[in-house]
Amino acid sequence: MLLIPGRAQMEATPAILQALLNGVTEAHAAWKPAPNRWSVNEVLGHLSHVEQIGFRGRVERILAEENPSLPGYDPDRFNAEGAFTRPSMAEALAEFVKERTATLRVLDTLTPESLARPGVHGELGPLVLADLLHEIPFHDLGHIRQLAELIRAVQFYPNLGPWQKYYQVHP
Repeated sequence: MLLIPGRAQMEATPAILQALLNGVTEAHAAWKPAPNRWSVNEVLGHLSHVEQIGFRGRVERILAEENPSLPGYDPDRFNAEGAFTRPSMAEALAEFVKERTATLRVLDTLTPESLARPGVHGELGPLVLADLLHEIPFHDLGHIRQLAELIRAVQFYPNLGPWQKYYQVHP
């Protein structure tokens, strides 16, 4: 099997998310630290959406087309349009797991030559498939950090009592 950049992290992300979400209530998952910030549920909805459109969709286009044009991805617009809304935290996580599994199946088809296949991103310009494969785990890790901070802020920080003086949260 071809060594895919970040493959181990991509495979681990669903289990990491499940571990982070253990004990998180639906009320906490819906909490937003500010009107322009995302909730746990919105982050999970984004992960599913971007997996399908921004990641796997781009990988498939790069594999199928010669130097395809790849549209940008505006998460704020998609969120405002309701693309990240899911009925529950459990359903959002299950959807992400399904989408990530499908992406990993596509990655199983890659050859060493395919890593150099080009595309043109609408905002970033020329890229190769290997660039995109590095973005996926990088993106995952950023949202894992975001989810951890949201959970810290809503579930634990309010109940720290005097220990609050030692901590700051930035959800």
